[in-house]
Amino acid sequence: MNKIFIIVIVSFFSSFLNANETSDAIQTAKKYEKDGDIENAMQWYKKAALLSIAIKNDGTFLKDSEIVNNEVNATSKIVKYGKNDIEGYDNNVTDSTVKQILYAAFDAEPYKTNYFLPFTYDVQGHADRSHSEVKFQLSFKKNLAKNLLGLNEELFFGYTQTAWWQFYSPSIPFRETNYEPEIFIFFPYYTSKTSLKALQVGLLHQSNGKDSIDSRSWNRIYLRGAFQYKGIFINPRVWYRLPEKNKTSITDNKGDDNPDIYDYMGYGDLTITYPYKGNVFSLLLRNNLKFTSENRGAVQFDWTFPIAGVNDAFGYLQIFSGYGENLSDYDKRTDRIGLGIAITR
Repeated sequence: MNKIFIIVIVSFFSSFLNANETSDAIQTAKKYEKDGDIENAMQWYKKAALLSIAIKNDGTFLKDSEIVNNEVNATSKIVKYGKNDIEGYDNNVTDSTVKQILYAAFDAEPYKTNYFLPFTYDVQGHADRSHSEVKFQLSFKKNLAKNLLGLNEELFFGYTQTAWWQFYSPSIPFRETNYEPEIFIFFPYYTSKTSLKALQVGLLHQSNGKDSIDSRSWNRIYLRGAFQYKGIFINPRVWYRLPEKNKTSITDNKGDDNPDIYDYMGYGDLTITYPYKGNVFSLLLRNNLKFTSENRGAVQFDWTFPIAGVNDAFGYLQIFSGYGENLSDYDKRTDRIGLGIAITR
């Protein structure tokens, strides 16, 4: 897919920009590709793309000697990523726009941990599933605006999707998927004399995407703090659930799907994180604060650790015990252990 994208760009520009050197780079890339050397082929395709769009301030093209290791030499004149001769437009702004289109159109970053656990085991027995299943999570955030309030704050859109997959069952169904879109504002706190480092305020929706009697969803406003004590990071979070009307019947598609969710999920959680060398240890605590026989909560322990010879992924151990691992099971106890890899942490 990356190669196709680069070839499209090269084909578009090479017809009228630095065509000879671009053509040579493409031919070299094709030779490497034919020989099965995909890594070098991709590098030369990238170089061809750079040659086709690299323009100096005076409007002339950068030559091959001005590009080192497939990147524009920092000692050469400023590279322009787009050229706009339309009167009344600021070329610097246009250049930035074109660069974003070519290289960072999505421009998202990881949010929560992105992981894949090919094997998990729930000690608790449930009639509708086997003990073993696959669990994975995808999470990203996208910056929408900065410093709108003059407080150095950042406005983000976040999205997290977690899935429980009965891979070891005969029909291998996806048992449960939870969707969590949110909007939040991150306020950094720069005073070094305090352990408070940041505050985060957000509006979070969580649902399992099902309807009728299987539907589960709720909406929360939350406040999250980020504190640091020596090498330990502490993140308390409190939330308020936005009220919903009661259902008129069990099959009513409108109204509250889970009116007693506070009894199992409580009013907030606490995450404690400790990085040590290449390891990161994290503990999530949650409780409904009812000091009676109805006291319920959850504990989740996460450990990500280096994998020898692997730079872009980590080993991942996850242990969960309690209520509310997912929305369909918010009122059922789960005692699960899983092992796999984390792409981000």
